Amino acid sequence: MGHEGIGRWRRIGLLFYIQLMPHSKSRLPEGMTVCCSDDGNALACLGRRVNVFDVRTCKRTLSTHPFSHPSDAAFSPDGKRLAVKYTSGRIVVLDVRTGDVLNDFKNPKGGDEGSEVLFSPDGREVIDGSWKGAITTRKLSNSTIAMQETFAGEMIERISHDRARRTWLFQHQPIVRLGENFPRPPYLTLQRWPLGKYKPKLLNLNVDIIDSPTLSPDASRICYVAIRRRVGCWIMISEASDGALLASSGEIERGGTGSELAWAVDGEIVGSVQSRRFVFYRSSDLSVIGEVPCTYPSSICFLPGTDEIALGTWNSSAVVKLSDIAAGRIKMR
Repeated sequence: MGHEGIGRWRRIGLLFYIQLMPHSKSRLPEGMTVCCSDDGNALACLGRRVNVFDVRTCKRTLSTHPFSHPSDAAFSPDGKRLAVKYTSGRIVVLDVRTGDVLNDFKNPKGGDEGSEVLFSPDGREVIDGSWKGAITTRKLSNSTIAMQETFAGEMIERISHDRARRTWLFQHQPIVRLGENFPRPPYLTLQRWPLGKYKPKLLNLNVDIIDSPTLSPDASRICYVAIRRRVGCWIMISEASDGALLASSGEIERGGTGSELAWAVDGEIVGSVQSRRFVFYRSSDLSVIGEVPCTYPSSICFLPGTDEIALGTWNSSAVVKLSDIAAGRIKMR
């Protein structure tokens, strides 16, 4: 193989390859979860370790192992701290520069994973949900619980917020009760910050199962995977104000690596993790813009101020351009 062929393909991990295009960035570790700072300068990739990279140079700035099996992470608004959640529900807050543990919220025995962990608008608190139905706000100043609301007989499966962190979306999934074949339908609540101060808005979307509901950056819309038992599965976008349906995709196939959804910062594009591929849609009508074939897709993060997207898989991660995805130039396996 000549120099041109070598430059076109570069091996990343044992089973993972990405077709390199001009200006694409690669050779990042596994990214079962990927997230970026608000300014887009730092990217975190979660796998066996927690790795942080400078997006501009793709140089690793931190690699740490606060515990086994990290499941989710989020940067503080100023990008100086990283909250990481463990599959048992334990949360640590790390100094992004040094890797020092600033806070360690150890769950009692029998804790559970639940939803994502996210920072408050001022970065002084972290918020998460549990599979035991609790929404918890934790203060970083003294590592105490500032507020906790528990919904008996429910799981809090997902939390998201708008760009300003002023509007918050919670996914409530009732558990199966004795004598039931299926759980009651899921529902969503919208809350204004600070949590607990204002009456939440309840949204019923009239589907059997909701997966990955995600609030748009301007808080006007909600994107979600809608599942009707024995019928099919679609991506849908509804009004955040009343749940009215705005757009629906063609039928999709969910895979074993989750059904993650992500909005572009301007709200014009939605990215989706599906069976063996990443798919990208126009949010106006959910028409397909492009897709990236991939064996184990897992996570998507749109980088602010650019057309670049971080794609995370069980094997590795990459930062690619949306224009290259739309042109069909990116392939991962």
